[in-house]
Amino acid sequence: MLILLSSIFFSFINKGGWFSQNFFFFFFFFMYFKIPMFSYFLNVSYLFGMDMFSYLMFMLGLWIISLVYISSINIKYYYYKYFNILMFIFIMIFYFCFFSNNFIMFYIFYEINLIPVIILIYGWGYQYERFKAGFYLFIYMIFFSLPFFFCLFKFNNIDFIYMYYYDYFNCLNFYNYLFLMMIFLVKMPMFMFHIWLPKAHVEAPISGSMILAGIMLKLGGFGIYHILMLIFKVNLKFNFIFISLSLIGMMILSLVCFFQSDLKILIAYSSVVHMGLVIIGFLTMNNWGYCGSLILMFGHGLCSSGLFCLSNICYLRFKSRSMYLNKGLINIFPILSFWWFLLCSSNMSFPPSLNLFGELFLLISLMVWLDYFFYLYFLIMILMFLYSLFLYLYTQYGKLNLILNFIIYIKLSEFMLLFLHWVPLNFIFLIMELFC
Repeated sequence: MLILLSSIFFSFINKGGWFSQNFFFFFFFFMYFKIPMFSYFLNVSYLFGMDMFSYLMFMLGLWIISLVYISSINIKYYYYKYFNILMFIFIMIFYFCFFSNNFIMFYIFYEINLIPVIILIYGWGYQYERFKAGFYLFIYMIFFSLPFFFCLFKFNNIDFIYMYYYDYFNCLNFYNYLFLMMIFLVKMPMFMFHIWLPKAHVEAPISGSMILAGIMLKLGGFGIYHILMLIFKVNLKFNFIFISLSLIGMMILSLVCFFQSDLKILIAYSSVVHMGLVIIGFLTMNNWGYCGSLILMFGHGLCSSGLFCLSNICYLRFKSRSMYLNKGLINIFPILSFWWFLLCSSNMSFPPSLNLFGELFLLISLMVWLDYFFYLYFLIMILMFLYSLFLYLYTQYGKLNLILNFIIYIKLSEFMLLFLHWVPLNFIFLIMELFC
């Protein structure tokens, strides 16, 4: 942490963020060699600890923040000092969230995380509607977080230290169960509480979309993973409600994706569908579900972030994210069309992407829980394949927009950005034991 704090000072010195970007890459590979070869929780101190889940999520956060600097070429020089400081604040908050070993500290930094996100949307957003998007984000999170906070104090009996591995919450009614779960289900987000996510994605800059899709949604999954350790007996009574709602919502939102004309909104609804799978995996309460949810969270963080980068590349050239204007791209950007194919195929869960392994694990988990849901899950997988195919075909083929008077060539840094998203997404399956 001293390294992170001292590097904030250097972020004032470097122009363009080159020092910060190299620092995050160096810190990522430094953490890689500190990989914990265990599966259970390890207390590093009285306040911090980690297991493989928190370790992998923090590594994903470091990787996404490193790629944010490559994608944010156009905004790095616009108040670049404040942008650098904001990225370091993100990393410190993620560190405290993922490596905290009690719910009080986790809750505090879980909510503090809203502040830099709203600053990023308000400060570097595109349109006036960003204030409305930030308001939606703030109201949804605060409204559902207060009941969780009150429940912590209601059931607290060990001096405000709720360790993750203690078992206290097994004598709850449905309302207490709802209050403890909704704070994390809204962050995922779950169907019916997902309105804030498309609005935040549309109004946020590319850095905000990458952080939201790559790391922010994973905080909800991380919280569900730990809260279910405490309320697993109560969850077995009520989990069918959220599993049924998630399955129905995934099918509805998959159909909604076919009627979207904005690239960012379509990718945002795709994120909601994938997070519905993660919710189902956790609530089934078996090892297949836990492993599948972790794999899919990691794969979705890379795949969805890469798709947002592709939509931003098109937006910088055509000054629009409309699918009616971004047509026939294969005629002018054939190499970029190749990257569209690779990332859309990963979103379709083609091998060897992590999304495929995660969805297979979750399919087995759901069949073990209730085999009748297999048919609905299979229909959802077909719809996920179809809207990803729709996204690729509609943007790459068709009549080229003749209003364009000039073409800006794709930069080498943008190809590197897409490459660094795709390679870990499709080659981490070689070390799948990390997730199991």
